[in-house]
Amino acid sequence: MAFLIIEKMTQLEYNLNMCNFNKKLVVFACSFASFGLFACQKGAFYSDVQKDIVKIPIVSIDKTNVLDIDNISKMDSNSLIPAPIKKGSEHQIVTTIQARLMELGFMEEDKATSYFGDSTEDAIKKFERQLGFPIDGICSLEVYSALMAKNAPTYEVKRGYQGDDIKILQQQLYELSYLLYEDDVNGFFGKKTEIAVKEMQKSNNLAQTGAIDIETLNFLYSENVKAYTITNKSDPSIIKTYQIKLRDLGYYFGECNGFYGDDFRMAVRVYQLNNSQLSDGFIGPSTKFSLDSKYARPFSLFLGQRNRNVKLIQDKLVALNYLEESQAKGYYGEFTAQAVALFQQNNGLEVTGAVNGETNRVLNSEEALPSTEGPIKYVKQFVINTIEMQKKLDQTQNIGNVEDLLKVSMLKLGSKYVWGSRGPNTFDCSGFVFWCLNQVGVNINYMTTYNWRFCTQFERVEKFEDLIPGDLLVINGHMGIVSENETIVDASSSNGKVVHRDLDEWWRERFIIGFRIFSGDGQTTEG
Repeated sequence: MAFLIIEKMTQLEYNLNMCNFNKKLVVFACSFASFGLFACQKGAFYSDVQKDIVKIPIVSIDKTNVLDIDNISKMDSNSLIPAPIKKGSEHQIVTTIQARLMELGFMEEDKATSYFGDSTEDAIKKFERQLGFPIDGICSLEVYSALMAKNAPTYEVKRGYQGDDIKILQQQLYELSYLLYEDDVNGFFGKKTEIAVKEMQKSNNLAQTGAIDIETLNFLYSENVKAYTITNKSDPSIIKTYQIKLRDLGYYFGECNGFYGDDFRMAVRVYQLNNSQLSDGFIGPSTKFSLDSKYARPFSLFLGQRNRNVKLIQDKLVALNYLEESQAKGYYGEFTAQAVALFQQNNGLEVTGAVNGETNRVLNSEEALPSTEGPIKYVKQFVINTIEMQKKLDQTQNIGNVEDLLKVSMLKLGSKYVWGSRGPNTFDCSGFVFWCLNQVGVNINYMTTYNWRFCTQFERVEKFEDLIPGDLLVINGHMGIVSENETIVDASSSNGKVVHRDLDEWWRERFIIGFRIFSGDGQTTEG
């Protein structure tokens, strides 16, 4: 490897035909001979261009055998441009390449380095894809020239594109409910993705191009982005999809016709109450995510619950003469359990004392038979054994396990930290734990980090060294989910997002209490 030293031309204005400056030289066979000249033209590449000389790398000496290099000074090897510039290369020019890729939106903003790694290769591939170049991730002279040009395009993806970055964008569109099905997250920018992007742009007052440019990309991941909510203005086919889901789960009894009427909205509200969602009657991202998951809870009311749904059931039982009005206070006690059992017995239903979807349907229908015996008057008027009923319910609940909890927590890595947020796209620390537990079927009420200290619902872990994957860890003002290999997943305010990091001495020194959610046999440790 050697250098040819030539006199500096005015303002370093070299161009590619400069290779003909000396007829004694053979035309450089290697493209990076020209690459070096182009870099000089840009004035952004050699830190050692000084005074009256510019150094042009001669990459292949054996192809310039007419050149006498005896008197050419040896230069610092750091100035040599690798040929070609690709994954594994380390050179100062890579810093320039990365900085330009970041400026154009093909790489995430970060401190540029001189190493050409996976991220740089991926960014070059995205740039090549946009210009219609062969996609190999190598920064050739042609790619470098296009990258440094004043009219170089900024990042944009549109219909017909494919790649891992498309899949990541689709995942965000899916979590915001613009893409409705997980199968649509496939890495190909097709018609469905284009429609989803247009809907997102419309909802957020952006130009409805159907393509994701820098402006749309930034908004897609901003805290201000508006998610898609399924309402009475949504596509009837979409509404029908969720009518069927709610019917199968025992919440909706009307016709699955794509009409978002009052009865369907009430069904949505009841589902939300039973699945730790904000009960507004509309299917936003959190409710949609819950409905689409395998842990969507079917309609079920049973002993010990207290909520608005219980009161609605009790009012029906009062109207049908199964329950005294004085017992209809919104708490599912033994009087209510016995009244439900009597209703089930009289109406040819399985006698459980708990309200499932079928009992709820009959109870709300015109065919419901009233009690001829009058309401339950005292708790010993047993139709069923409520203790056995509770045990049976506990055994049939669809609850996840440690593996499911860790998987759900990792799915949310990178989600933004927002104080007071409970998901599904932004979280604070306790909101993140609350959301993850509910997604794997552990039905808990929301608690702040402070209130978690006094929780008696789960087995307590008193010593830091006893923590295992799947446990919750509580410190002063913060908490997270212990993961594998002595790590933790938590919504971090200092990082501004959900992170996966080491469970180190910092946590040990601040440890207050832990909670074991799942026992060794896969059951919850709820007491």
